[in-house]
Amino acid sequence: MRNGVEYQDESCIKLKIIKTAWSTREDNLLKKGIKMCGMNWIAIAEYVPNRNPNQCAQRWKRLQGQRSRTNQFWNSKEDQLLLQLIQQYGKKWSKIAQIIKNRNSKQCRNRFVNSLDPNLKQNGFTKEEDQLIYQKYLEYGSKWSQISKFLVGRSDNQIKNRFYNNIRSQYLQIQNPYYSKQTQSQPKEFLEQVREEHLRINGTYEKGKIIEYQNDMQTKDQDISRYVNEENYSNFDQSLYSNRDFEYLSTSHVNLL
Repeated sequence: MRNGVEYQDESCIKLKIIKTAWSTREDNLLKKGIKMCGMNWIAIAEYVPNRNPNQCAQRWKRLQGQRSRTNQFWNSKEDQLLLQLIQQYGKKWSKIAQIIKNRNSKQCRNRFVNSLDPNLKQNGFTKEEDQLIYQKYLEYGSKWSQISKFLVGRSDNQIKNRFYNNIRSQYLQIQNPYYSKQTQSQPKEFLEQVREEHLRINGTYEKGKIIEYQNDMQTKDQDISRYVNEENYSNFDQSLYSNRDFEYLSTSHVNLL
């Protein structure tokens, strides 16, 4: 249970991972699933019994062998070159990509924005940041670029990864679909259902706080009005109020008339 919401969805219960070696039949089923579904691992896992999406993705990487050059991780020399080119040309990604071999403009931009930007925070997320991501997710959904405007020093990619690696399970109590056997549509639909439920509960809570605040203000106005109507100010009473308070009292009195 989290934030007053309890969820018991069998589709989100983590299944026992089978760690036996992959058979030729399973490899063929995996290839068939990839042919039919592209790189949608949740959908692919439906073709391979007793294997979850994460296992299918890892198996395919092993079958592929070495990564292609354009998919390899960035090394320190590439990072240094990228930073030098940004200083020289600015953020002209197409021009920079022409100089860095085997990297396209999107890769250059993403590498800088998500990893090399000196304004990025590299330390772990705080509880306050997690709470803010949770609140803004309820408000904006998966619009990570929009949410990143509220977290200084965090990129949209950092926020997205933090949501799926932590916020989803800690705040929404949803199991990672890549470790369970779900249909292609279940994770997205269930996540949206949970979001709507949290919105409903949080909206009711915020509405209650607003009503409580309005009631407090109404009580305060009634007390002030009573003092004004009685016109009974002792020296002690006057010492408790500043000139600004008396201005408010006078204004309130006029408004009440």
